[in-house]
Amino acid sequence: MNASPISFRNARDDELDALSTLIRAAYVEYENSYPPAVWPRYYENVGKTRDLPAAAELIVAESEGPDSSGRRIVGCVTFYADGTQSGQGEWPEGWAGILRLAVPPDERGAGVGRALVEEAIRRCRERGIRTLALHTTVWMDVARNMYERMGFVRVEAFDFHPRPGVIGMGYKLELSS
Repeated sequence: MNASPISFRNARDDELDALSTLIRAAYVEYENSYPPAVWPRYYENVGKTRDLPAAAELIVAESEGPDSSGRRIVGCVTFYADGTQSGQGEWPEGWAGILRLAVPPDERGAGVGRALVEEAIRRCRERGIRTLALHTTVWMDVARNMYERMGFVRVEAFDFHPRPGVIGMGYKLELSS
């Protein structure tokens, strides 16, 4: 676990392949939740960082290495100030969205995921955006519980069904000024 302060910035082009690997490492635990015929495509797509839309901001969380060897990436999330550009559901005009929150297993428990969501909230407030939205699933229970503790509420009207029997559960957080 990591105890040093976390800082945030947007990803650089030379980091995109490493971030793809990080995202896939964070999501591999869900392999058994997918039919074997579906998993390879999902796994490939979840880690795509090189073809994100221009509206995407790939936020990187960094922390000091355990031996003070310099800053290292400890997580990331894709942020869309204009959630309609995310390709994940039909978010209303004026809502922001986040996708693919990823914290590698060896960094979990140190608050990195929460800090990444708080950074997205900070970016919303900085731009005057009043609603932040996301999708999650039933089997992503650790993340879902964190979102709910942070005040996100379920909005079933924005659920989507990527395949039979699977629900992309819509959530939103209303931000105060």
